Amino acid sequence: MVIDETTKDIVIRIFNLYLQGKSYQTIANILNEERVLESKKWDDSTIEKILNNKIYVGDYERFKRVAKEQGKEPVIYPNVVEPIITRAMFEDIQMQKEKNQRAYCRDRVYIFMQKMKCPKCGEIMGSKGTGGKKKKYMYYHCSDCKIYLREDLIEEQVMPMIMDLIEYDMTVKKYFYPVLADKKEKNTDKLDKEINTLRNQKSRIKEAYLKEIVDVEEFSKEYKAIDEKLEILEQKRIETIDLNKQSFSPQHLMADRDVEKEKLIRSNKFYDMLMAEWKNKDKEEKQEFISKFLESITVEKDSKGNYKLVNLKLRKTFINQIYKLMQNGMFDMTIADEKDKEVRTTVMMDKQELEEYIERLNDYYEVSYYEIARLDEQKKGYQKKYLTIDETNDNGEKLFKLVELVTDDKKYPQKKVNRIVGAIRVKEREKVS
Repeated sequence: MVIDETTKDIVIRIFNLYLQGKSYQTIANILNEERVLESKKWDDSTIEKILNNKIYVGDYERFKRVAKEQGKEPVIYPNVVEPIITRAMFEDIQMQKEKNQRAYCRDRVYIFMQKMKCPKCGEIMGSKGTGGKKKKYMYYHCSDCKIYLREDLIEEQVMPMIMDLIEYDMTVKKYFYPVLADKKEKNTDKLDKEINTLRNQKSRIKEAYLKEIVDVEEFSKEYKAIDEKLEILEQKRIETIDLNKQSFSPQHLMADRDVEKEKLIRSNKFYDMLMAEWKNKDKEEKQEFISKFLESITVEKDSKGNYKLVNLKLRKTFINQIYKLMQNGMFDMTIADEKDKEVRTTVMMDKQELEEYIERLNDYYEVSYYEIARLDEQKKGYQKKYLTIDETNDNGEKLFKLVELVTDDKKYPQKKVNRIVGAIRVKEREKVS
C-alpha cells in the first residue's frame, strides 16, 4: 500500500489538530472551509476513522469489520507499510480520546445546558467543567464578555422557581393530566410515534455534543430545531381533549389537590417533599426537567459574587398549559394584602366553577365563602376596607384561599371591571363521639 505525499500531509494535520483539542466535527469543518481535496466532503465520522486507523503507524488490520461484529480482535500485521506518524503519537491520540470521553460522561452533564443567557450580551453561554477528583465545579461562560457563572450557585439562587415547577409538574401528573392531555377523543398513536422519534433525535444530538462529535454551533441549531418541532407536536396532543365531553370536574380535581397540599403545609412537610423530588433526580433528569419548562434563563453576578435571577423565559408549551388551566378556573397565583402577607389565589374562576369547588371542598371541611373586595367603579382600585385578610376569623375559620371571580368573558389579563375577590374559609368538622 502506497500513500501519496498529499494524503500524508492531510493525515498528519488531522492528528495534530486533534491533539490541539479540536473535535471531530471542528476538524471536518476546517478541512471543508479550506477546500482540502475539493471533491471530498469531510464529516466527523471520516475524521474518527482516520484517527482510529493503524495503517498510519505502519500496521495493517485484517478482518477488522467482521471481528468488530463478532466481538473479537482483528488480525494485525505490523510494519507492513512505511508509517506516517509515530506510535507514540498514535497512543497519545487514543489517550486523548479516552480523556474526552470521560470529560463528557455523567459528571459533566449541565443542568441548564443551552438555557443560560449571558447577562451582558444576551447570547447563550457555553459550559465547561473544572476541578480534580474530589471537587468538580460546573461553569457557564461567555467567551466574549469574560463572564463565568458557577452552576451550583445558579441552582441555589433559582431554587424557589424550581420548587414551583416541581409542584406544578407533580400536580399535573396526579390531578390535572385529564385537563391537559389527550383522553379518548382521538387516536394519538401517530402523534406519540412522532414525538418519541424527535425525543430520540434530541438525545442523540445531545450525546454527540457532549462527546464533542459536533461543535456548539451545530448542536445549538439542530437542538433548537428539534425543540420547536416537539413543541408543536406536544401542543397538538394536548389540544385533542374536549373538556365538554369529559365526565370529571376540573374543580373537584383542584379541590382534592388543595386539600392534600393543605395537609402537607400543616405538617411542615410540603417544602421537604418538593426538595426531595429534586434531589432524587440525577443530573440528566434535572437537565430534562429544566428543558421541559424553560426557554432561557438569565442570572447575573454582582461585585460581591452574589447571584441574582434577572430574567426567565418560559417555553410556549408551558405557557399554553397555564392558560388552559386559567380558562378552567384552575390556576393559582399569590397576591399580597395590605400587610404584605402572601395569599394563594385562584384566578379566572366563574360563579359555577366556584360552586363546584366549594361542593367538593365540603367533603373535607366546613366551608364558608365571603366576598371581600369588589371594584368600586366610582373610585380607582378595590374598596380598601375589605383588603386586610386575617388568617383566622372570629368564627374560628381558617383562610384557605382567595378566588378572583370573572363575571363575563374569560380573557387574560382580566378587565378590572370584571373582578370580584372572595375568600374561602374552612373549619375542621367536629368529631362525633
